[in-house]
Amino acid sequence: MKILFFINQLYGGGAERVATTLLNHFCEKHDTYVAVLDFNNIPYPLDTRVTIINDRIKSKIKGASRIPRFLKMAHTIKKINPDIVISFITQTNVRALAASLLTHKKIIVSERNSLNRKIPTKEIILRKLLYPFANKIVFVSAEDSRKFNRPQKSLVIYNPATFEPYSNYDNREKSIATIGPNKRWRQKGLDILMEAWEKIAEHNPNWNLEIYGRISDIVLPDSIAHKKQTRVSWNGWCENIAEILRSKSIFVLASRFEGCPNSLIEAMSQGCACLATNCDGGSKEIIDDGVNGLIAISEDADDIATKLQMLIDNEELRRRLSAGAILKMKQFDKNAFFAKWDKLIEDVAGK
Repeated sequence: MKILFFINQLYGGGAERVATTLLNHFCEKHDTYVAVLDFNNIPYPLDTRVTIINDRIKSKIKGASRIPRFLKMAHTIKKINPDIVISFITQTNVRALAASLLTHKKIIVSERNSLNRKIPTKEIILRKLLYPFANKIVFVSAEDSRKFNRPQKSLVIYNPATFEPYSNYDNREKSIATIGPNKRWRQKGLDILMEAWEKIAEHNPNWNLEIYGRISDIVLPDSIAHKKQTRVSWNGWCENIAEILRSKSIFVLASRFEGCPNSLIEAMSQGCACLATNCDGGSKEIIDDGVNGLIAISEDADDIATKLQMLIDNEELRRRLSAGAILKMKQFDKNAFFAKWDKLIEDVAGK
């Protein structure tokens, strides 16, 4: 089977990491191509059997910038002539759908974040108009699948746990970790987390808050930069994040909205005692409150602070949640994830 995958970039984000994981799997059995619309950064490691198409090359042709992107994508589809097209993320999805309609190709689109997140009105309208033409729509949370209300078209495939489980909770540092690039500070609720941490930092002098994730040239907004940052460290991107998480006692995700957060799955797989908010999206579908993690109220610094203090004060609770998290990860098995996608593309291509 020949597969053509569309994505805006293969750098930095959770959707991009999942896409890379899928591409590296597909190429073992299929002739696999990926058209990257924005190739300005080095991608996650890709198998050499995956053919990369830099779809932005055409923009170097005089006047090509005035050609709508979906027409360029249609040109790519005609050139590759795939059996099936797969697309990730809303903006790319609507363009890929328009291109697939022009070329009469079967297509699977996947939403990678909450449907309630703020996006341009034009994209919301195009999503509503074009998504029904997809052969299948993959969501990463059951909440969003129900909200879209197209049960015959929709299915849910959660992101996989890609790290080997690490269940040893001994010798953990007294550190609270979170993962969030500074340019996505609002989605990740970093301002709320900083506020919550300041409420309890003075009472816990032996504990630290550590923030991991890509640090761009964008200056931190006033809502964060002007906050007192008591024992807060900004550690940037780390290649060895699994090893880092194994050493942390607590992981917190204070998001305003999410899809199926890879960072939370990664932290649970490494045995952290995890706290996440009940924001729109899949965090509350990953954590069973009180069993394998704690759930706090989204955008409520007081509740987040209270739950963090509860974890700091109670090592027995942390150990119990850590053990529960390792058991929960069986539901996010990587091989089961691949099997669902394999069946999906076979079903769609065969129709």
